[in-house]
Amino acid sequence: MALSAFVQGMLGASSLALGAMVGVFLTPKRVLSASIMAFGSGTLIAATAFEIASKVYEKAGFLPLMLGFAIGGVLFTNLSQYIDQHGGFLRKPASSRRYLFEHQPEAKTTPNILQRLSHVEVLQQLPEAEKEAIASLVTPMHAKPKQVLCKEGEPGDYFYMIAQGEAEVIKDSKQITILRPGEIFGEMSLLTKEPRSATVIACTPMELYQLNEENFAQVLMRSPHLARALSQTLARRLRHSVNSHVAAQNNLDRWRQRLMEQVELDRLLTENPQTLTSLVERSTPVAILVGTLLDNIPEATVIGMNASAQQLAWSFLLAVFISNFPEALSSASGMKQAGTPKLQILALWFGIVILSGIIATFGYYLQDTASLLLIGTVQAASGGAILAMLSSTMMPEAYELGGSSVSYSTIAGFLLGFMIAMVSG
Repeated sequence: MALSAFVQGMLGASSLALGAMVGVFLTPKRVLSASIMAFGSGTLIAATAFEIASKVYEKAGFLPLMLGFAIGGVLFTNLSQYIDQHGGFLRKPASSRRYLFEHQPEAKTTPNILQRLSHVEVLQQLPEAEKEAIASLVTPMHAKPKQVLCKEGEPGDYFYMIAQGEAEVIKDSKQITILRPGEIFGEMSLLTKEPRSATVIACTPMELYQLNEENFAQVLMRSPHLARALSQTLARRLRHSVNSHVAAQNNLDRWRQRLMEQVELDRLLTENPQTLTSLVERSTPVAILVGTLLDNIPEATVIGMNASAQQLAWSFLLAVFISNFPEALSSASGMKQAGTPKLQILALWFGIVILSGIIATFGYYLQDTASLLLIGTVQAASGGAILAMLSSTMMPEAYELGGSSVSYSTIAGFLLGFMIAMVSG
């Protein structure tokens, strides 16, 4: 049975090698990559719920389940952060972007500027590192009443965030709306490269913070969170637009596409060769290997501990196989974009497949020697680590690539995982 555990561990992880080969030699479309990743997330959520959580609860009770999930989530999150900080960030496009933000050369801005920008709507949901990066690039300015901040028909060079004061928006000599503290303006012209669509005039003394065109593009490339926030702002404004509904929707789709294109890692690296060199120099192959293995230890452990249980042969194993493919595809593609040699990428993922078999064998022997309470806690810890991995890497990456439409793929994956669990159980 130990051999069976080894084979099952490698089988579940074999899709990592397949995904890596696709990521290295092909360039799949963003929507396809996002859909596969979301589908795999759904199947793994179902497998975690019905093949780990429910079975641990039936055999060991709620306490080992709660304790194990908490331990697994905390361990995975902290170990993953530690590995990223010590050179393993390159294994994920999202972690590479985060690393760029946290280690960019600009000096950190003073807390006072962050405080002044804290109520700006599009910044409120951003991670602290991204807020600091944006705040370090803005230029403060003040405006007097009746001062024209931007004029309809003129080229747009700046994006503005209002800290204090009010301004009126005028189009075709008619007042459209009043802008208040926390709101933004000027982003549409920068995104579309078209002239200003309206005139903005200060109504009161104003305190504003502006980003020039170059810094605005830099921020968008590195902050998918800001891209999503701007997309929501655009949608809300279009609901009050004087344009027709069809024209407004077409504009929204076009702007959203431009926003999502801005945050691609390959665009950032292509336009900034120094960033490429910096990423490769600061990454550590051993840390990348350990970080990648960390993502797969929980799954392989559960496979090994249940190698003798026939009901897991198709349900959990299939869920792991499906979810591993998009994870490797995304990671291998990101590593290739950052300049990692193809042979090194493939060697990494094929090595992970073999190591997953070894870990599954360890799980098999643990299941034979440990108490029921310990087995339940270890399985639950694996489940917590799996959920932590999904919530911190796969699902955010899928959303960044495909937008809200990936929810349908996630639902489909969950239903397939549920169906397999019910049939095999």
